[in-house]
Amino acid sequence: MLVTRQDIVKLKNLSTVSDIVPVDSIPDSFKTDFNLFFFGKTFLRKGSISYAYPHDIKKWVKFLIDKYQGE
Repeated sequence: MLVTRQDIVKLKNLSTVSDIVPVDSIPDSFKTDFNLFFFGKTFLRKGSISYAYPHDIKKWVKFLIDKYQGE
């Protein structure tokens, strides 16, 4: 997985969100982990855009840190 500095900055910003997060704003390098973690979770849909809840995003970021910290 190729992770850029910009991806890390986006992930850091996502870890502190307090509002719903558009699924399209998730960096492509983390999409596979995002899809696996969020399988079966509820998304909010406004128009054609899906949003994830902030508490779920924070759990996902913690999951990523725990998963890749050992590598």
